[in-house]
Amino acid sequence: SELIRVFLLSGMPCPSSCPPGLLALMAPGLALMATFSLPSQAGDRRALPVEKTPGVKGRTLILLDVNTKSPVRIISENFLSLQLDPSIIHDGWLDFLSSRRLVTLARGLAPAFLRFAGKRTDFLQFHNVKNPAKSRGGPGPDYYLKNYEDDIVRSDIALDKQKGCKIAQHPDIMLELQREKAAQMHLVLLKEQFSNTYSNLTLTARSLDKLYNFADCSGLHLIFALNALRRNPNNSWNSSNALSLLKYSASKKYNISWELGNEPNNYRTLIGRSVNGSQLGKDYIQLRSLLQLIRTYSRANLYGPNIGRPRKNVIGLLEG
Repeated sequence: SELIRVFLLSGMPCPSSCPPGLLALMAPGLALMATFSLPSQAGDRRALPVEKTPGVKGRTLILLDVNTKSPVRIISENFLSLQLDPSIIHDGWLDFLSSRRLVTLARGLAPAFLRFAGKRTDFLQFHNVKNPAKSRGGPGPDYYLKNYEDDIVRSDIALDKQKGCKIAQHPDIMLELQREKAAQMHLVLLKEQFSNTYSNLTLTARSLDKLYNFADCSGLHLIFALNALRRNPNNSWNSSNALSLLKYSASKKYNISWELGNEPNNYRTLIGRSVNGSQLGKDYIQLRSLLQLIRTYSRANLYGPNIGRPRKNVIGLLEG
């Protein structure tokens, strides 16, 4: 196998066999590695004695043989990925996921996962409504944006020849109106966060179509986190709304992976009640059973639970 031999000698010049610039890049890591014993997979480590010079501290020559053809672990090529919080529905930016510019930029991140989840995951409800009633309240960001979506976007949307996706070149005036609306909604979202009182969000079938269109056009694999705080009186998970979303997604043949809830260790802070690890495990089994009943998702990936701040109480939750 091809071996890279790196010589690190503190206070001495790089040997002639050392590639230019390599020592500068690797010296900090190698200096740290020299302090600790290396695992056997990392290669051969031999400490060679160096003759001491009077008045100079002792130095050690470290010889590393790194096998670059036998990796210890391989991570998914999708490892470095991105996330959208469901609040994007509330502040209206979901309508702009068809932006040609945004899709073009997102394609540069592929392959990757697009995780649709966050603090408002567990306040999200799905409604299988294609054309909800439009607001005709009068001039203002909401009025123009909601009517733009139906009345103008038909002529503005074009089929991307690369994948047959729906992408648009949104007029600058619409982006300015959206920024005005988003600034207003940002205050609402901040108020919810500071008061720790969250309103429900509604995801329509049309909104789900826009979300999936963006992921698919960009070459991203969508991971959708379902609301885990819809609970029955006995604290078991109420899966009725999730089943409606699953059936709709399957009818559209959307390739989606799934997750249940977001940071269940934080539920007591959010709603003043908790879900212990044993119940959470049963909920995941229930979700897996639902997926197996739907042919499109019988082999879909199921991720989670997504846990933040793995401290003692969080570990206890995972252990049931």
